[in-house]
Amino acid sequence: MRKCLVFCILLLNVLTVFGQKKSQLEILSSKGSQGFTRNGVNIIKIYKGVFKHENTVLTCDSGYLYKAQNTCDAFGHVTINQGDTLNVYADKLNYNGNTHLAILTDNVRMVDKDATLSTNYLTYNTATRIGTYTGGGKLINKTNTLVSQNGYYFANSRDSYFRYNVVLTTNDAVIKTDTLRYNSGSRIAFFYGPTRILGKTDKDTLYTENGNYNTITEQAFFGKKNLYTQGTKSLKGDSLFYDRLKGYGRAVKNITFNDEEQKITLKGDLGTYYKSEERAVVTQNAYVIIVTENRDTTKKDTAEATPAPKAKKEKKVTIKNAPPNTVPLKKVPDNADKPIMAATDSAKVNVPAEKPQKVKRDSIFIAADTLETQILVYKKLKELQERMRTAHIKDTAAIARAAELKKVPMSTSKHLIMAPFAGIPKDTSFLRRNFFGAPKPKPVDTTQKAKAALAAKKPAVKAPPKNLKPDSVYMTRKFELSDTSRIRILSAYHHVKIFKSDLQAKSDSMFYSYSDSTMRCYVEPMFWTQNSQLSGDTIYLQLKNKKLDNMDIFPSALIVNIDKADSVNFNQVAGKKMRGFFVDSKLQRMFVDGNAETIYYDRDSIQINHLTRSVSSRIRVNFRDNKAINVTKYTKVEDHVIPIPKVKDEDKLLKNFKWKPKERPASKEEVIHPKPQKPVVKKATPKGKLPVVKPPAQTKGKPALKDSTATKAPAVKDSIAVKPAAKDSVKAKPVQDTTALKPKKQQ
Repeated sequence: MRKCLVFCILLLNVLTVFGQKKSQLEILSSKGSQGFTRNGVNIIKIYKGVFKHENTVLTCDSGYLYKAQNTCDAFGHVTINQGDTLNVYADKLNYNGNTHLAILTDNVRMVDKDATLSTNYLTYNTATRIGTYTGGGKLINKTNTLVSQNGYYFANSRDSYFRYNVVLTTNDAVIKTDTLRYNSGSRIAFFYGPTRILGKTDKDTLYTENGNYNTITEQAFFGKKNLYTQGTKSLKGDSLFYDRLKGYGRAVKNITFNDEEQKITLKGDLGTYYKSEERAVVTQNAYVIIVTENRDTTKKDTAEATPAPKAKKEKKVTIKNAPPNTVPLKKVPDNADKPIMAATDSAKVNVPAEKPQKVKRDSIFIAADTLETQILVYKKLKELQERMRTAHIKDTAAIARAAELKKVPMSTSKHLIMAPFAGIPKDTSFLRRNFFGAPKPKPVDTTQKAKAALAAKKPAVKAPPKNLKPDSVYMTRKFELSDTSRIRILSAYHHVKIFKSDLQAKSDSMFYSYSDSTMRCYVEPMFWTQNSQLSGDTIYLQLKNKKLDNMDIFPSALIVNIDKADSVNFNQVAGKKMRGFFVDSKLQRMFVDGNAETIYYDRDSIQINHLTRSVSSRIRVNFRDNKAINVTKYTKVEDHVIPIPKVKDEDKLLKNFKWKPKERPASKEEVIHPKPQKPVVKKATPKGKLPVVKPPAQTKGKPALKDSTATKAPAVKDSIAVKPAAKDSVKAKPVQDTTALKPKKQQ
């Protein structure tokens, strides 16, 4: 019923408009007029005339009025006036009173308040107040200039539509697009096609295919195929907001921040960019890609099991000039002593020089709840690292001073009372006045015997030898950078996961600096390579020439290694600090310093012969193909060899043992798109009743175990501390006294 009523009202309005009598053109004034007939048409010629049609006033130097046709032609200084704001100027005019259509040519200008439209051919409707040009035009609105091939100006709303080769120039930017709508009042530009906003000062570029840009506040909202580019850096996303004055950008959904110079790519679903700080923060499914070395093995996952090679003749490893405490751990094939050539080196030998192959690249994938990257000068980077180093250190002196200040009583007297300042003792020298003058100084003995006695009291300082090499555990590479060097840093916070084809890791937070190419992982970090797990309180991983170079683990460093055929017995190395070195991104050797302990099993092709526990000050472990080959122990070596039948559960594990294979990232897809964890819902037990515990299921022919803790070997693979088979303990018992094990000292 409502629709019918609205339709009737609209139809009545249309009939009323058509039923009205068309208004006629009138001559308000003129300096002279002349009437004549041409081809049967009555024409009135006027000089310095003024025409009027409804609310429109037309003026000209000369003109012709065709009264029967209700049209006129005007020449010289033609002006169309509508109200106090809109004026149209031209050299020639043809106006039709029936259609309200004016055709203006030659030097046409439409002035609407602070907007001026210029063209050589303009069609203007005085009823709808719409101007159109198709031969090129220019719109000037205060400091903004807009040029296009076609244009449509709506005087009522002050909107302008422009098509083909549209260029909008502002104080700080140049906008090039194909289709644009511009409002002269708000000075906001709307884009409906491929658009580029080019910055004049910073030479940055904004690209979009749908959005708007406020030329006053310089704020841009983009909604389709958006891209922000500044030098080698770019930011894109499904939705993009950027404030040019504040230098603040925000991207939503499928965002990508890329730096071609630093070879880094950040991705996620929500990103923020700060231009002044050159900082970008990415959250919600955030991950980063860092290009490392020139070989592509990302399609292969090292965590997966690989088929065993064919059996070959085996022999024990012999090392030339090896220390007496070197113990071989693995048996290798006969060709193990030959140098191992990298895949890339062999490719160079086989491929002719005239046909170079394309370089393939391997990358590091890092995912976290929040990723942040920033460019700093080297001076500020050193200050930031110093604050990070001293963040956990508490200033106890300040606490003591505050406590002393609290002890000073506050005076309630109106007069000033001198009170001792906290930390300065009270002056009591007036109680012991020196009435007899200052004491005489004692004579100084300058004889040679006195000098010799004085020199004997001072401890002799031995000069270090000239050829002393620095300790490999504490050896660090020196970097000589100027304070103004620009360096990019990367920070990751909470639930950090790292995946590389031959290395995986996890931690709570991570910091990476391009100044030394070092990846610093904090709060329970863990690294996995092949069948080894490395853990500690803090782990540093350094790259050199986009390849893994060295690693630091401290304190409470631990390495756990398993054999594929035996996933219950663990080879272990622990110490205060570890430093490892890589060759071709593979772990080659590891140095352990301070309270070094090892547990390893002597295996052959059939069974385990015995278990060896050792304690020493330092240990060196050599690796080949990411497997421990031998162990060399230095200083105060104590070994304890235990036959397998006599091995107890507490002998199998070192202190702070950790083994968490389930937390190891299996592939880059698992890092990029983590699976959401389902919340564990615990069923509430009714009051007064104990929860029912089901006994373990029985297997065919074997009775069920009465107590799961009665097993000999630790069967739990993914736990912070593997549960031994002790009755009254949960955590693994550490070795209480290594001297009580009756070790066999090697000479």
